[in-house]
Formats: sequence, C-alpha cells, structure tokens
Amino acid sequence: MPGHAAAAVTSAAPPGMRTPTLRLALPETGIADGEVRLRLPTADDIDGLMPAFTDPELREAGNLPAFSRAEMEASIPHLPGLMTSGRLLPMTALEAMTGDVVGGGVLHHLDAERAIVEIGYWVLPHARRRGVATRIARLLAEHAFDLGVRRVAAYVNVGNVASERVLERAGFTREGVIRSMPKPGGVRRVDKTVFSLLPGE
Repeated sequence: MPGHAAAAVTSAAPPGMRTPTLRLALPETGIADGEVRLRLPTADDIDGLMPAFTDPELREAGNLPAFSRAEMEASIPHLPGLMTSGRLLPMTALEAMTGDVVGGGVLHHLDAERAIVEIGYWVLPHARRRGVATRIARLLAEHAFDLGVRRVAAYVNVGNVASERVLERAGFTREGVIRSMPKPGGVRRVDKTVFSLLPGE
C-alpha cells in the first residue's frame, strides 16, 4: 500500500546520516574506584540525598533542583526512561566501605550523534576535603568513555573556584566561559566556565 511505503521511507535515516547507537547505561552494581561507588538512586537513598536538595548553598553550587521529598520519591520510577532518552543518568555516590551516601553524580544531555556528554557532581558537607568530588568526576568521565563517548564536558558557575579545582584535579582542561547557560528550572541563566576531558587524558 502507498501509505506503508511512505512510512518505510521516512523511518530510514537520511542519506549520509547514520543512526546514533550511543546510549546511557549503568551496570546494576554501579561503578567504583575502591573508595567511591556510583549507582542508580533508590528509595532507600532519599534520606541521605535530601540535604543536598534542601540546602540553598549546595543547590546553587551544584546546579541542583529544589526537590521536595515527595518529588524525589516520584522521580525514582522515571529514571530508566530518562536514562534511555539520554537526558539524564543520576547516580548516588556512596562510600565504598560503609555504603554511606556522600554525594551524587550525573551524566546528562547526551549528544549521541557527536558522542558528547556533560557531567555534574556534588558532595555532602561531611564528606568534603577528602577528594570525593574528584573521584566522582573521574568515575563519571571514565564510564562515559567506556560507553563510547569521545568528549566529556563540565560546566561550572563562574566564580565557583572549589568546583574548578575538582575538575582540574580530575584531569579536565579549562576551555573558557560560556554565557547565559540555564539553571535548573530554566528561569535563571548564568555564565559558566566550561571544562572538558577527552579519552586518554
């Protein structure tokens, strides 16, 4: 039938353009470096995670949304869909030995066609000054490379020197300032410094 033939043509990729195969994924047990383990959040993590989403200072520095407990609980079932879409792969950061929540990390805004992804990270106050943020950033980047990503980018609010140092210690290169980047919620926009890491760096 003509309608079926047209559907077959439009579903194929245009000439010269391949269909991206890169996808966000995470092993069921997560990823670890011996000190920190990153895995998908569960309902059991909510108590440990909530301080980051209710502390205005931490939210501002980490570009985190102002989630309520109910919103956090409601988001858990949506994580597989967000991961499949490439929009968001959030992870809980745990101390490897104790299993205590120490922070979080995220791969987000995957550009599958160009093999680029962004990372984000944050650390709870009690776990700071121990290199946890650097470990999270490096784990996120190495996992992205294992998935086939060729460029990992990180955007830091201009003036957030602590986060800049985290990325530098993780091996990232400062590239410059990107103007008018959106904050969570899309209402505010701020200037951010962009850092990047490439495979083998």
